[in-house]
Amino acid sequence: MRLSRQEAMPGASKTSNGPDEERTLCIDGLENSQVLNMAVAALIGALLGVIISFTVNCTLVEISVNAFFAVYFGVLFVIISSWMLYRVYSGEHPRPILLGTFSAMVMFSGILCFVLESNWVVNMSRGAKVPLYSILGIAVTFALLFSIIDLVNYCYGSFGATPGKALVETEEQVLLIVATATVLGFLFGLVFGLLDVEDQPYNKLREALVQQEHICYPIGAIVSAVASAFNQYLREKNSQEYHYESVRKDDVLDDEDF
Repeated sequence: MRLSRQEAMPGASKTSNGPDEERTLCIDGLENSQVLNMAVAALIGALLGVIISFTVNCTLVEISVNAFFAVYFGVLFVIISSWMLYRVYSGEHPRPILLGTFSAMVMFSGILCFVLESNWVVNMSRGAKVPLYSILGIAVTFALLFSIIDLVNYCYGSFGATPGKALVETEEQVLLIVATATVLGFLFGLVFGLLDVEDQPYNKLREALVQQEHICYPIGAIVSAVASAFNQYLREKNSQEYHYESVRKDDVLDDEDF
């Protein structure tokens, strides 16, 4: 079977003349398989959002109530941010300045973990602590998303039988991930600070955490589902500008025609 290369024209679709040939949709349209892929991506994103919500909430609690874990996560954030900065500026990531800025925010959050037990932080009002926990929430969420996406992209490139399209690789997708991490992290930190979870007595801490999770789980699931579906749409949109289809017999030129 011979193949012919045809360029897909934006905003137009093409229907083949042969009875056994399927309709080729335009690149701006969505096939049934693409809608299914977006639905699957939304489900996976919702599950990932719940996991991220649980992880961020538990991290904020441990940093707030346990001095050992505050130092532990502080060191961990500094190490992760250093690795992220190395990955950003040693690779070919779109928008390296933006990613580097958020990586620096993770490092700042690591330094912030060392001072959360200081008197000037402990004596701050609940409203004054909200911005601090919002920054911590954004940093933790961004570090998790960056690590997960970088790991998935690495697995695609290293262990895939055939080269696949990376999970995130275009500038639009990078902006989407940064926006998602910012929204989720800010909301998680905002809820954590407003509910005053860190100042609850030890015997009521679990109850306060469960109350926070009941608020944050739907937020994480909805925002992550929408972001994952839109990211899949961007992958489909930017996947390939050219498509191939079978050439009919009357399109093949014989040597006698020359």
